[in-house]
Amino acid sequence: MFTPRSALIGIILSSCALLACTEKPEQLTRTSKEWTLPLITLEKTQLSSEYTVIGSVISDQRIDISSKIIGYIKTLEVREGDLVKRGQLLLNLDDVGIENAILQAQAGVDSASALAKDLSSDVQRFNKLFKEGSISEVKLRKTRLQSNTAQEGLASARAALATARSQRQYSHIASPADGIISARYKQAGDLASPGVPLLTVESRDQLLFETYVAESQLSHIEVGDPVRLAIDNVADALTGTVAQIVHAGDPVSRTYKVKVKLPNIVNLHSGMFGRAHFKVGEAANLVVPPSAIIVKGGLEGVYVVDPQQRIHFRWIRTRRQWPEMIEVAAGLKGGERIVATASAGLSEDDTITAGVAQSE
Repeated sequence: MFTPRSALIGIILSSCALLACTEKPEQLTRTSKEWTLPLITLEKTQLSSEYTVIGSVISDQRIDISSKIIGYIKTLEVREGDLVKRGQLLLNLDDVGIENAILQAQAGVDSASALAKDLSSDVQRFNKLFKEGSISEVKLRKTRLQSNTAQEGLASARAALATARSQRQYSHIASPADGIISARYKQAGDLASPGVPLLTVESRDQLLFETYVAESQLSHIEVGDPVRLAIDNVADALTGTVAQIVHAGDPVSRTYKVKVKLPNIVNLHSGMFGRAHFKVGEAANLVVPPSAIIVKGGLEGVYVVDPQQRIHFRWIRTRRQWPEMIEVAAGLKGGERIVATASAGLSEDDTITAGVAQSE
């Protein structure tokens, strides 16, 4: 007799028979490989403790250019960012007033010269008349006095002319040093006055890295100390020297200005951003060579070798980096062995058959 129960049993039996007849898929397995690679036995290394601050490249010689006379700016020959040489023309002032003053002073010299010449002739003539008894001694002394006064007037007129002519040079302002125009404050047609900056020239002869150091770290820093520097857009690592510590701190931020002398390289420019790493002590920590690190999924790791010479990938956290080594903050411990030169072909449980033991 057919019942629902017997139908269910039939379905189950059919399914079991079908599964029994189905061929099992072949499992994919990877055979571990053997490698001959150098190994490193990790040991703690004495590393300098560093205090890192941000800062900027500045010029040690910043010159504000201003006029010595009052006048309107006629032409500006440079723009911000222009490189200039010592003696190069920067701007011209309107010199109409100066030229008029020179003409007026020249006229004064001509008039004083004519008067002095006439009185000098009178003195010569009166000397002769006095010897002949034709004039009195008082008349002669009076003429001599007038002649001397005229000579003094001529000297004053000539001095005024020299002063007027000296103003001419001030209408043409040149660069006092080789450098770059870092700022331009006026335009053609503006009035230039003594003491008011028109341009700023920054010398590139000596560049400094300027930063601010916390009060708590100031005692660890001295003039002459080497400083490791990392400047944005400059690929090479730089080493500077502490040139100046300004012992007048900011009472709000509790920081002190420190200037670091930079090496003279071509691709350094004023205004560049960077970081200064000051050595403030020493501490022991683990380091690995850059060649030992493999990046997977954006994270860093190394291959650790177990006592059976099998390798196992382990994530690590790094801290400071140098060209020849990288400091390990977490993930490894002293005495462990790692692959010194990792390869992308390495996999979990591969075997290192012959490694050159080293210490790091």
